[in-house]
Amino acid sequence: MGRVFTASRLALTALLALSTVACNQHTAKGSQDAAEATKTSGRAPGLPVDIKLSRSADDFARFLAGLPGKAGSPFAELEQDPAWQAHSKAFAGEWSRFDENRVPVLSAFQKKELNGEPNNGGTLFYPFGGPDFVTANLFFPENRNYVFVGLEPAGTVKSAQAFEGKNLSATLPLMRSTLNDLLRRSFFITDQMAKQVRGQITDGLLPLMLVQMVRTGHTIRGHAYVTIDEQGQYRLRKLSENTPRNRGVIVEFQRDGSNETKRLTYFSGNLANYGMSINPEFSLYLANLKPMVTFFKSASYLPHSDNFSRIREEVMNNSNAIAQDDTGIPFRFFQARSDWDVTLYGKYSKPYGSFSGRKNLTQQDLKVAFDRGEKVRGLDFYIGYGYGRAPSNLLVARRRS
Repeated sequence: MGRVFTASRLALTALLALSTVACNQHTAKGSQDAAEATKTSGRAPGLPVDIKLSRSADDFARFLAGLPGKAGSPFAELEQDPAWQAHSKAFAGEWSRFDENRVPVLSAFQKKELNGEPNNGGTLFYPFGGPDFVTANLFFPENRNYVFVGLEPAGTVKSAQAFEGKNLSATLPLMRSTLNDLLRRSFFITDQMAKQVRGQITDGLLPLMLVQMVRTGHTIRGHAYVTIDEQGQYRLRKLSENTPRNRGVIVEFQRDGSNETKRLTYFSGNLANYGMSINPEFSLYLANLKPMVTFFKSASYLPHSDNFSRIREEVMNNSNAIAQDDTGIPFRFFQARSDWDVTLYGKYSKPYGSFSGRKNLTQQDLKVAFDRGEKVRGLDFYIGYGYGRAPSNLLVARRRS
């Protein structure tokens, strides 16, 4: 995520009231959800917790994504609003461009460079990535368990009643605006997103992730609000519960046409050393995720800082593979250990944009490695900061057996 800031429009506050609407409000169709909720999905990949099956998150996601609701959707009447129809048309065009321009090259890279162990059923850990489901899904499509962590709140699923009487023409376009940063630049603008997901568009990251899921051909089977107990295991939480840390949400989803169920967990948490020191539950949780692969992209160079040395160390100790751009773990930490086999992709010059003036972030050893060309392969797409205005780079490290 970047540090570029664009002032949010006053119209963004139009959905602030949504965060106070109870997430379990339903229209007449809600009675069917309640019946479905008596069923459970059983045990999940990764750490187990039961999720009650309900279509409420899928209905909510399709409405925000500009996709027609399925039969019986409680949002059907709202879809008749000209503002929603304009939103649907505009969003379709934006996703079409993404599907045509970005999906083929990212998928081709995955098939060639990110295939096989441990990316064939384990956990993907994606810290500092915000709600970037699309990249995680394209680079790690075989992983069945995704875990994201960031400072932003998790958010909730809203009912159709939460939108009744609202000015959709002032709110729905802002959902597109926020996601366009990801679709066009490959990352979210941190400061802008932080404002927008704290009441200005939504009450957290969950709606942004749900939109990406349904737009990439998935059905959301259910969701649950969770935290982590003293043993590093999931525990269901009530929205009214004043959980001091690790406020999270799990989404169970399935690719259309597939029988395989996957899960994505997002936790709102502070991964700086101080935050980790008062959160031993999360360290236990992270250790329980093995086997896992870790992904860093547009991470604001946080893993470079001594203030984030603890999460950096835990990632290197718990991961079987690490994929990242240069904002992730500095190259010297891989070079200092004998248990990593590293391959480089693309070109490296120096940090871009608002980070370019911070000389301590330039990795001379990484530049030397790229210039030598040993274990360096081509990269025919842009990713991370620069979005086409500066060279892109990736590093893939695999633990030696």
